Amino acid sequence: MIAKDQNTALLTVGNSALKNSDWTDYANYCFDREKGLRKEAFKHLDKFLKSTENWSLDKKIDFVKFLFPFFENVKDADYGAFPQPLSDKLVKPTLTTWCDTEQIDNNPFRWLGKYYRSEEHLFRALEINPTDDLARQTILGWWTYNIYYSVHHLPEGYIGEPFDDIKLGEKIKEQIRQLTTLELREYWTKELEEDLELVRNYIDWKTSGHPDFEKWGQENKRQTGYGLTRTYYYEK
Repeated sequence: MIAKDQNTALLTVGNSALKNSDWTDYANYCFDREKGLRKEAFKHLDKFLKSTENWSLDKKIDFVKFLFPFFENVKDADYGAFPQPLSDKLVKPTLTTWCDTEQIDNNPFRWLGKYYRSEEHLFRALEINPTDDLARQTILGWWTYNIYYSVHHLPEGYIGEPFDDIKLGEKIKEQIRQLTTLELREYWTKELEEDLELVRNYIDWKTSGHPDFEKWGQENKRQTGYGLTRTYYYEK
């Protein structure tokens, strides 16, 4: 079942794809997928992928350049409009080959890094263009999630090693400092500090020798939990 935003994205990408006659079968895939005609849609996709087998690398790159701005800017465009066969047979091989020789354009490195989870390629994108905030924010998203994962079961238990998370926090701060806008720097600093507060509190509790983290938090008015809503203890 495809959600409303995914349907809208399919129509948006499909209508844009019609502007190039070589992409008509891909456009028809999008239209049939939006209608719920999955079997028919994948017939169009298979026909499209077969047609790309004889394309030059430049022609494949043009299609990839067409796709990814939608994936990055249109909600859910990287779902229905980016099926696994398209990814495996055309997009990933094209990005990989492109990145092997590209020296100037940071985009293919960001796309390969973000959508195929390669920090190496994201950092290469940043070497080429240090102002690529999309690449940097992808790294920040992955790294801050690692700290969140460590603390998200508190006060019941800590997953991981808190001092490693403190070190990771310093790496994250260095990346935050390199973001190009104050708004982004403030956003990611807030995201990070909310979780680092829990890490520091957990370390302080362990150092204290107190037998119960949650009770320690109550007694010292320190945050000890992270759930759907954060739990704070206030002095009554």
